[in-house]
Amino acid sequence: MSLPCVATRPDLLGYLTFEWTAFWSLSSDRQAGFAIGPIPWSSIDRFAIRHNIIGDEFDRFCALMQALDAAFRDYHKKAD
Repeated sequence: MSLPCVATRPDLLGYLTFEWTAFWSLSSDRQAGFAIGPIPWSSIDRFAIRHNIIGDEFDRFCALMQALDAAFRDYHKKAD
């Protein structure tokens, strides 16, 4: 059985591999509960420090992680 989101997903551009991998790594820091919680900002910050993502680069990275996270949670909220 093919899921619509998988069947229609675009191919990931090579230069976004780091961000995509980061998102999935950070996803494991969500709080468990009845609903999917957001990735904590502190987890994004720690990940960025470890990978030397600072200044404007951190601002962009954080915004991207939060946007991916919001889309992920929205998708799962609609699927319930």
